[in-house]
Amino acid sequence: MSNPINNKASELPFDNVMQDTYFERIEAQLTHVSSRHVRKFSSGDSLTTNRAAGDSDASVVGQSLVVFDEHLGQEDRQDGLDSQAFAEAVVRQLPAGTTQEEKYAEYNRALSAIGWVTESYTRKRYDSKTLTLTMNEAVFQVLETVLSAGSGNVLSLVAAGVEKLKGDKPALKLIDTASKSSDLISFKAVPCIVAPGGGMAMVMGGMDVYSKNFDGDFLFFTFNTQGVHIFQAAGIRKFNKRAFDRKRQKVYDFLDLHDDGLFKKITGK
Repeated sequence: MSNPINNKASELPFDNVMQDTYFERIEAQLTHVSSRHVRKFSSGDSLTTNRAAGDSDASVVGQSLVVFDEHLGQEDRQDGLDSQAFAEAVVRQLPAGTTQEEKYAEYNRALSAIGWVTESYTRKRYDSKTLTLTMNEAVFQVLETVLSAGSGNVLSLVAAGVEKLKGDKPALKLIDTASKSSDLISFKAVPCIVAPGGGMAMVMGGMDVYSKNFDGDFLFFTFNTQGVHIFQAAGIRKFNKRAFDRKRQKVYDFLDLHDDGLFKKITGK
């Protein structure tokens, strides 16, 4: 990576006071969760079932495709899924009229509050070098901006997840519903990998395309880039597991309330 992540989780800087202050707002939404000891999900497409099954590879979480390095352990993979789901669920609670810039800011705050220490983050206008483009091609280009030349395995990981997603109609429908509004398509690819020096890192490449011309399967729809407003977001974060553990149960409780229709494990069929 262009900005190597070599800190061990215990050495990462983290502000416990900031975390506690953030979760005061979250806890205000959880007043009735304590009386409910059984999580509400029973289908295979729930974070609860996935956590119990110990089976994480590639998944749709809201507007995001989340994929995992095969060298990550199952606990890390599940923590990565729960983290992404928490951030996406927080954003989903924002009021109508919230701008994309504000949504990304809240997404970043949510991840920071549960232990993801930001190594780098940018959001800017995307300048296309071609007249036509697909969303998945654009996301690969954005990911390349935060990856070193020797990190092709990360792009291969995402490409494999996209290929698997093509064959999973329910997952495509979920991400299509979560990502599209009347004139905006938003999508993130989030590969979670083993960081240099140990621990887990999360790479994020996101695209926001302002257009009314998409019609189904937006990831693979070829669009003309002329006259279309496109923004990109990219970031790298390192996981502080100790910080996540401080609020682990609160994260689970929040997802109990807010992750309906948020998650599907990609099966490719």
